[in-house]
Amino acid sequence: MPSVFMSHSHGDKPFARRLAIDLGALGAKVWLDEAEMNIGDSLFDKIEKAIDNVEFLAAVLSPNSVASSWVREELKQALSGQLSGRNIRVLPLLLRDCVIPGFLREKLYADFRDEAKYEDQLSRLALSIGLRVDEPYGATVRDPFSERFDRVEAFYARPRIWHCVYCGWRCEFDYDNYLCHQCNAIRPFFAPGATMCQCKECRGWSLAIARFCEWCGRPLVAV
Repeated sequence: MPSVFMSHSHGDKPFARRLAIDLGALGAKVWLDEAEMNIGDSLFDKIEKAIDNVEFLAAVLSPNSVASSWVREELKQALSGQLSGRNIRVLPLLLRDCVIPGFLREKLYADFRDEAKYEDQLSRLALSIGLRVDEPYGATVRDPFSERFDRVEAFYARPRIWHCVYCGWRCEFDYDNYLCHQCNAIRPFFAPGATMCQCKECRGWSLAIARFCEWCGRPLVAV
């Protein structure tokens, strides 16, 4: 499981959250400050320890981040790790036009400036850190609050646009991710110990109780 530290400014938080969730769904372990910090934690100590223990630092580049002293310090620490021979790679992610820091200018960057090309750039980024974008269905999403609140640590990756496993209805609503508007069933809970079945058409994984694939909506045939 590749580990990634998400270096970003507060102004770019929505993008950082989205990208962290998507990389997590593909199988990466992503360190995002708001998920990892507890009240009273030493910000310096937490960030320093996190950067020292990840393989990749994803630098979200924008006018906000290049002006951020926090982001500059995170980049300096990653660069120091590289110079000392530690195995950490800085991944530049261009979110908006800005003056790119000098030591990153010669690096190939993922270009997220065009929203329409988000999925393509996500795939490029995932491949560059060793994730299999063609087989995302076995990946898990880790809950960074699991230990604190005694919750299940990991969940199976699930589609954003989903189909009801009971009737096959397709949900495309961003604001409603749990209730089927056709049969009124609640989208079932996925956890690591659940029994799963695989769709022969799209290869997506759904709960064994499913009559329809949550990924493509096709009826599941019992094996």
